[in-house]
Amino acid sequence: MQFKDFRDYLDYLEKNGKLARVKKAVDPKFGFAAGIRKTSDVDGPALLFENIKGYTGWRAMGGLYATQKLMALACGLPIDATEDQILSHYLQCQDKHVNPKLMSTGPVKEVILKGKDIDLTKWPVPIYSEKDCDRYFTSGVEIAKHPDTGKGNVSIHRRRLLGRNRTGILAPPFQHLNAIITAAEKKGKGLEFATVMGVEPSITLASQIKVPLGVDEMEIAGAFRGAPVELVKCETIDVAVPANAEIVIEGVTIPGERTECGPFGEYPGNYITTGGESVRSAFVAEVTAVTMRKDGIFHAMLTGMPMTENHWLKKYSLAAAAFREASKVADIRGVNITPGGTAQFNIVVSMQKQNEMQPRMVIQTLLGYRLSARQVIVVDPDIDIYNPDDVEWAVATRSWVDQDYYIIHPVHRGLGEPGSAERTSGQIGIDATVPLRGGELYRKIRVPGVEKVDYI
Repeated sequence: MQFKDFRDYLDYLEKNGKLARVKKAVDPKFGFAAGIRKTSDVDGPALLFENIKGYTGWRAMGGLYATQKLMALACGLPIDATEDQILSHYLQCQDKHVNPKLMSTGPVKEVILKGKDIDLTKWPVPIYSEKDCDRYFTSGVEIAKHPDTGKGNVSIHRRRLLGRNRTGILAPPFQHLNAIITAAEKKGKGLEFATVMGVEPSITLASQIKVPLGVDEMEIAGAFRGAPVELVKCETIDVAVPANAEIVIEGVTIPGERTECGPFGEYPGNYITTGGESVRSAFVAEVTAVTMRKDGIFHAMLTGMPMTENHWLKKYSLAAAAFREASKVADIRGVNITPGGTAQFNIVVSMQKQNEMQPRMVIQTLLGYRLSARQVIVVDPDIDIYNPDDVEWAVATRSWVDQDYYIIHPVHRGLGEPGSAERTSGQIGIDATVPLRGGELYRKIRVPGVEKVDYI
């Protein structure tokens, strides 16, 4: 669905009863996160904080993608859209491309700050969780170009506030931004990139789509939007950013310089990072300019115990990628990236199998693809993949441990998994489908006439 900008989308949320204007003074230290945590847990509205303690004149948005209903609205779907309907929307958009349109200027140029006028420490940058080491930007969409190919990349990475014009930026080795920064460092250069806050939903949704390095997610944002994304050139770096954004932070990484990142409340619901560490190495960036609207709205985004907006954003992009890849080997009816698996590690797949080997082929495909999956369960179409009891019943009654469990070991440990840095983690696949021969006796028991009972 086409929204003009961030504010147009907030108006849309308000018309649908899914925006709360918070007049009470709220502290960015834990306060933003507490509100987002609560609204995530109670299926509440997105939150516009209009009175920020210690930061007169600022407003901040939080919980923008905190629930299934908010995700449906972000996709331009009815508020009561099912998970399958949201996934279908992603499947329709993830492989389409609409080239962006370059504009001469835009609202994000209303204020331009350079040099000593830049001071990020005066912004309402939050501390989210009780053991977090520092203040972090978490919602910014990072826009960069590969130094060798010039191809664009759009992603989301957290940035630790280090000073008035310096931040750390966490981009682990398995992510595209890391490859792009590393390519620049091999040339002895820093990478020019922009952090953009306050963008309309299509850009945020597209930033999470799983595509190969070299595919520009801004083109996929155009597919989500149904129209080209309007861009404008940055002031100090060779990057183009959304012309209607709220805030843009322009900067460049410093070759060879690193800083610590963590502890920080991670998406698995703990403070454990890759290989069991609580602290990781992050790139360091220097801010070269800030452009923004005169009353630019800050954007806060929470992660932590599932489900939060970080999990909802990952859930459907990963499910769409899994559906695409698994469909290459079987007739796939649905995919669920489960909340209990932190919206990343555990996948449930519904399929109509044609032979007994297909479930194993699906398992091998998904465990081998770059989804960081640790467990894949394959079930028949009669199982509700969004109902954990139904899935557990299928595993308990339709699979044999010695025949239908497939263990792959070892592989590298994924983000947030407990254990030491030296340890590795295996993966497991479970074929919980009924046999093609004699399978009728494995089907759910049905009692005829239940639907006609009118005395209860």
